[in-house]
Amino acid sequence: MKRLTTAEADAYLNRIGMQVGGWNRVATTGAEGDKREWLNQRAPENARELHNFSHHLAGWLPQGEWKIFQIDNSTVLDAAQSTLFGRLLFGSERALDLGRMENSSFLFEFGSDPAANNATELLIANLIHVFLLFECHGYVVSSRSQAGQLLGILDGFGYFYSKDADVAGARTLLENFERNPLQPPQWILDLIAEEQERIIGSS
Repeated sequence: MKRLTTAEADAYLNRIGMQVGGWNRVATTGAEGDKREWLNQRAPENARELHNFSHHLAGWLPQGEWKIFQIDNSTVLDAAQSTLFGRLLFGSERALDLGRMENSSFLFEFGSDPAANNATELLIANLIHVFLLFECHGYVVSSRSQAGQLLGILDGFGYFYSKDADVAGARTLLENFERNPLQPPQWILDLIAEEQERIIGSS
Protein backbone atom coordinates (compact mmCIF):
# COMPACT_ATOMS: atom_id res chain seq x y z
CA MET A 1 0.00 0.00 0.00
CA LYS A 2 1.23 3.50 -0.81
CA ARG A 3 -0.15 6.82 0.37
CA LEU A 4 -0.50 9.25 -2.53
CA THR A 5 -0.53 13.01 -2.71
CA THR A 6 -3.49 14.55 -4.49
CA ALA A 7 -1.33 15.18 -7.57
CA GLU A 8 -0.15 11.56 -7.57
CA ALA A 9 -3.71 10.26 -7.17
CA ASP A 10 -4.85 12.45 -10.07
CA ALA A 11 -2.10 11.00 -12.25
CA TYR A 12 -3.63 7.55 -11.77
CA LEU A 13 -7.27 8.61 -11.86
CA ASN A 14 -6.89 10.72 -15.00
CA ARG A 15 -6.05 7.54 -16.93
CA ILE A 16 -9.63 6.35 -16.40
CA GLY A 17 -11.39 9.71 -16.74
CA MET A 18 -11.53 10.55 -13.03
CA GLN A 19 -9.93 12.96 -10.59
CA VAL A 20 -9.85 14.00 -6.95
CA GLY A 21 -12.73 16.47 -6.75
CA GLY A 22 -14.31 18.73 -4.16
CA TRP A 23 -14.24 17.52 -0.57
CA ASN A 24 -11.52 15.06 -1.60
CA ARG A 25 -14.01 12.72 -3.26
CA VAL A 26 -13.50 10.86 -6.53
CA ALA A 27 -15.19 12.68 -9.42
CA THR A 28 -15.34 12.20 -13.17
CA THR A 29 -13.52 14.55 -15.50
CA GLY A 30 -14.89 16.29 -18.59
CA ALA A 31 -17.90 18.43 -19.38
CA GLU A 32 -20.43 15.83 -18.20
CA GLY A 33 -19.03 15.94 -14.67
CA ASP A 34 -20.58 13.35 -12.39
CA LYS A 35 -23.44 12.31 -14.69
CA ARG A 36 -23.67 8.57 -14.03
CA GLU A 37 -25.97 5.65 -13.57
CA TRP A 38 -26.05 4.53 -9.97
CA LEU A 39 -27.58 2.08 -7.55
CA ASN A 40 -27.33 1.93 -3.78
CA GLN A 41 -28.05 -0.45 -0.91
CA ARG A 42 -28.13 0.04 2.84
CA ALA A 43 -25.65 -2.16 4.69
CA PRO A 44 -27.19 -4.78 7.00
CA GLU A 45 -26.92 -4.40 10.79
CA ASN A 46 -26.25 -8.07 11.47
CA ALA A 47 -22.49 -8.50 11.95
CA ARG A 48 -22.03 -11.60 9.77
CA GLU A 49 -24.27 -10.22 7.05
CA LEU A 50 -22.32 -6.95 7.07
CA HIS A 51 -19.09 -8.91 6.67
CA ASN A 52 -20.46 -10.74 3.62
CA PHE A 53 -21.98 -7.55 2.24
CA SER A 54 -18.54 -5.91 2.33
CA HIS A 55 -17.09 -8.83 0.37
CA HIS A 56 -19.85 -8.58 -2.22
CA LEU A 57 -19.18 -4.86 -2.69
CA ALA A 58 -15.42 -5.35 -2.91
CA GLY A 59 -15.83 -7.98 -5.63
CA TRP A 60 -17.80 -5.69 -7.94
CA LEU A 61 -14.82 -3.74 -9.28
CA PRO A 62 -12.54 -5.63 -11.66
CA GLN A 63 -9.01 -6.33 -10.49
CA GLY A 64 -6.46 -4.48 -12.61
CA GLU A 65 -2.95 -3.20 -12.02
CA TRP A 66 -4.11 -1.09 -9.08
CA LYS A 67 -6.99 0.12 -6.97
CA ILE A 68 -7.30 3.39 -5.06
CA PHE A 69 -9.14 3.76 -1.77
CA GLN A 70 -10.07 7.40 -1.36
CA ILE A 71 -11.32 9.00 1.89
CA ASP A 72 -13.31 12.19 1.53
CA ASN A 73 -13.37 15.13 3.92
CA SER A 74 -16.73 14.15 5.43
CA THR A 75 -15.15 11.23 7.30
CA VAL A 76 -14.69 11.62 11.04
CA LEU A 77 -13.22 8.82 13.17
CA ASP A 78 -12.70 8.89 16.92
CA ALA A 79 -9.39 7.67 18.42
CA ALA A 80 -10.48 4.03 18.76
CA GLN A 81 -11.97 3.85 15.27
CA SER A 82 -8.95 5.57 13.80
CA THR A 83 -6.60 3.08 15.46
CA LEU A 84 -8.53 0.17 13.95
CA PHE A 85 -8.37 1.71 10.49
CA GLY A 86 -4.67 2.50 10.93
CA ARG A 87 -4.01 -1.06 12.03
CA LEU A 88 -5.55 -2.39 8.83
CA LEU A 89 -3.56 0.01 6.65
CA PHE A 90 -0.19 0.04 8.37
CA GLY A 91 -0.11 -3.17 10.41
CA SER A 92 0.50 -1.34 13.68
CA GLU A 93 -1.46 0.45 16.41
CA ARG A 94 -1.10 3.69 14.51
CA ALA A 95 -4.05 6.04 14.76
CA LEU A 96 -4.99 7.69 11.48
CA ASP A 97 -5.58 11.39 12.10
CA LEU A 98 -7.62 12.29 9.05
CA GLY A 99 -7.92 15.91 10.09
CA ARG A 100 -4.14 16.38 9.82
CA MET A 101 -3.47 14.30 6.73
CA GLU A 102 -2.25 16.11 3.64
CA ASN A 103 -4.23 13.63 1.57
CA SER A 104 -6.40 10.57 1.92
CA SER A 105 -5.55 8.55 -1.19
CA PHE A 106 -4.23 5.01 -0.78
CA LEU A 107 -2.87 2.96 -3.68
CA PHE A 108 -3.03 -0.85 -3.72
CA GLU A 109 -1.05 -2.54 -6.48
CA PHE A 110 -1.50 -6.01 -7.99
CA GLY A 111 1.16 -8.18 -9.55
CA SER A 112 1.85 -11.76 -10.58
CA ASP A 113 1.59 -13.36 -7.11
CA PRO A 114 -1.97 -14.71 -6.68
CA ALA A 115 -1.63 -15.06 -2.90
CA ALA A 116 -0.46 -11.47 -2.53
CA ASN A 117 -3.27 -10.27 -4.79
CA ASN A 118 -5.83 -12.16 -2.70
CA ALA A 119 -4.46 -10.60 0.48
CA THR A 120 -4.74 -7.14 -1.07
CA GLU A 121 -8.34 -7.74 -2.16
CA LEU A 122 -9.22 -8.93 1.36
CA LEU A 123 -7.60 -5.86 2.87
CA ILE A 124 -9.69 -3.58 0.64
CA ALA A 125 -12.81 -5.56 1.60
CA ASN A 126 -11.94 -5.08 5.28
CA LEU A 127 -11.50 -1.34 4.79
CA ILE A 128 -14.94 -1.24 3.13
CA HIS A 129 -16.32 -3.17 6.12
CA VAL A 130 -14.94 -0.61 8.58
CA PHE A 131 -16.25 2.32 6.54
CA LEU A 132 -19.73 0.79 6.38
CA LEU A 133 -19.65 -0.01 10.09
CA PHE A 134 -18.68 3.53 11.12
CA GLU A 135 -20.74 5.18 8.33
CA CYS A 136 -17.73 6.98 6.86
CA HIS A 137 -17.28 8.38 3.35
CA GLY A 138 -14.93 6.63 0.95
CA TYR A 139 -14.54 5.50 -2.65
CA VAL A 140 -12.82 2.59 -4.39
CA VAL A 141 -11.82 2.62 -8.05
CA SER A 142 -9.83 0.22 -10.24
CA SER A 143 -7.38 0.74 -13.09
CA ARG A 144 -9.93 -1.22 -15.16
CA SER A 145 -12.72 1.24 -14.42
CA GLN A 146 -12.53 2.69 -17.93
CA ALA A 147 -16.34 2.70 -18.12
CA GLY A 148 -16.44 4.89 -15.03
CA GLN A 149 -17.19 2.16 -12.48
CA LEU A 150 -16.80 3.58 -8.99
CA LEU A 151 -17.75 2.08 -5.64
CA GLY A 152 -18.87 4.54 -2.97
CA ILE A 153 -19.21 3.82 0.76
CA LEU A 154 -21.32 6.65 2.15
CA ASP A 155 -23.22 6.88 5.46
CA GLY A 156 -23.63 3.12 5.76
CA PHE A 157 -24.69 2.60 2.14
CA GLY A 158 -22.85 0.96 -0.73
CA TYR A 159 -23.16 2.96 -3.97
CA PHE A 160 -22.43 1.52 -7.41
CA TYR A 161 -21.67 4.21 -10.00
CA SER A 162 -20.98 3.79 -13.70
CA LYS A 163 -20.55 6.44 -16.39
CA ASP A 164 -20.47 4.47 -19.64
CA ALA A 165 -22.01 1.12 -18.64
CA ASP A 166 -25.20 0.12 -16.89
CA VAL A 167 -25.26 -1.16 -13.33
CA ALA A 168 -27.06 -4.43 -14.08
CA GLY A 169 -24.11 -6.38 -12.70
CA ALA A 170 -24.40 -4.56 -9.39
CA ARG A 171 -28.13 -5.26 -9.29
CA THR A 172 -27.47 -8.98 -9.80
CA LEU A 173 -24.82 -8.89 -7.09
CA LEU A 174 -27.26 -7.35 -4.62
CA GLU A 175 -29.99 -9.83 -5.55
CA ASN A 176 -27.58 -12.70 -4.88
CA PHE A 177 -26.71 -11.23 -1.51
CA GLU A 178 -30.33 -10.71 -0.52
CA ARG A 179 -31.22 -14.31 -1.42
CA ASN A 180 -28.62 -15.60 1.06
CA PRO A 181 -26.96 -12.88 3.16
CA LEU A 182 -24.68 -15.41 4.90
CA GLN A 183 -23.34 -16.91 1.66
CA PRO A 184 -19.93 -15.47 0.68
CA PRO A 185 -19.53 -14.25 -2.91
CA GLN A 186 -17.82 -16.51 -5.41
CA TRP A 187 -14.47 -14.72 -5.27
CA ILE A 188 -14.26 -15.43 -1.53
CA LEU A 189 -15.21 -19.09 -2.04
CA ASP A 190 -12.50 -19.35 -4.72
CA LEU A 191 -9.98 -17.73 -2.39
CA ILE A 192 -10.82 -20.18 0.42
CA ALA A 193 -10.49 -23.14 -1.95
CA GLU A 194 -7.11 -21.90 -3.21
CA GLU A 195 -5.86 -21.48 0.34
CA GLN A 196 -6.98 -25.00 1.28
CA GLU A 197 -5.18 -26.40 -1.76
CA ARG A 198 -2.05 -24.49 -0.79
CA ILE A 199 -2.14 -25.90 2.74
CA ILE A 200 -2.68 -29.46 1.49
CA GLY A 201 0.11 -29.06 -1.07
CA SER A 202 2.59 -27.86 1.54
CA SER A 203 1.80 -30.59 4.09
